[in-house]
Amino acid sequence: MSTRKIYILLTKFYGSGSRALTLFSGNYYTHASIGLDEDMNTFYSFVVKGFMIEKITRYLKPGREPFPVKLYEISVPEDVYYRIKHKIDFFVAYKSRMHYTMLGVILSVLRIPYQRKYTYFCSQFVAEVLKSVDIVPSHKNSALYLPGDLSTVPGVRLLFVGDMEALVYQFRLANESYVN
Repeated sequence: MSTRKIYILLTKFYGSGSRALTLFSGNYYTHASIGLDEDMNTFYSFVVKGFMIEKITRYLKPGREPFPVKLYEISVPEDVYYRIKHKIDFFVAYKSRMHYTMLGVILSVLRIPYQRKYTYFCSQFVAEVLKSVDIVPSHKNSALYLPGDLSTVPGVRLLFVGDMEALVYQFRLANESYVN
């Protein structure tokens, strides 16, 4: 049976929200997104603006300090891969209905699950997608996953540790026009 790869990208952005999450949760990485092996430059997640299709090369800007990242991969059977893709396609199709929940993040740090339809924070979304195909344990509520928890998902393999710029160059995700 053929397999495909999915990716979990953990990042630590610089900003007050990221610093607060690190302080109160103990998690160094404060953002999580999921990607498919079709395009390692495209990841999906939730940010304050709602559901986001992230092109990681957009973070490469002259004068911007590179931020820390960890990239994990999970090998999955092809049928599971397409179920994950279908789930992500649902979020893409209903992007305008999707909302970010800061309350969900705060309650997750306090270990209180908070779920509302079409409302997610980044690591909750990734956990929910993985839970829909039985990759994450069903006994743990997806609203209790913080970014660092995703590194313990069964079958996950660490692929890269460094900064975003080095990740982009190592995996040849950008041409020279992206970076000065």
